[in-house]
Amino acid sequence: MPNDDNIMTLAEMADYLKIAKRSLLRMAQRGDIPSTKIASQWRFMRSVVDDWMISRMKSLPQGELEKLVQTERLPLPLYRLMPPELVRLDIRPGSKQAVLESLIDVLVQAGLAAEPEAFLKKLLEREEMVSTAIFPGIALPHFRKPEECPLAEPRIVLGLCREGTDFDSLDGKPTYALFLICANNVVIHLKIIAELALLFRRPGLLERLLAARDARQALEALFADTLN
Repeated sequence: MPNDDNIMTLAEMADYLKIAKRSLLRMAQRGDIPSTKIASQWRFMRSVVDDWMISRMKSLPQGELEKLVQTERLPLPLYRLMPPELVRLDIRPGSKQAVLESLIDVLVQAGLAAEPEAFLKKLLEREEMVSTAIFPGIALPHFRKPEECPLAEPRIVLGLCREGTDFDSLDGKPTYALFLICANNVVIHLKIIAELALLFRRPGLLERLLAARDARQALEALFADTLN
């Protein structure tokens, strides 16, 4: 058993991804999933696999992404995880740390983050690995290890930066919308990302978000089909 809980065996990763060990072995042998073979044993770095899964959600066919969303229900509908008090429309451009501090402040004001400095440290640790701005104009900051998130219930903070900010996006372009994902359960964490990825495929979504005059309009832009 590895000492680093970020490094997983074949059996542990198969359980983590909820797939058969034989299927995972074939994926590793074909190079379809990030992995390393050490002394005839396959090893997987969980944080790297998480990033691989997130990037894969960008290119999954619509039908496959919908299947992923439907495999297991969130404890609350996605729109219930993002109440109006967790929406901020005036994020200012700045350093990655400054932008994250603004998002964390939303949690502080809502009484959800008692130790903002520790919260920021975890988010920055994740960003040091690779930027979470992987969707065009959109970032999904989150903890490297979801189980370390201190919130008792899953929540999402939405922050809009109308001018755009440099968040080290993978395409090199400005980031306008940031969804701070707070979930201390790995499965729920990945489900939230999958559901958001499905929302992001709606044409003109980012433009409608940036045109919102208040939190209600921003949430309607995201969840119009659900709220009507």
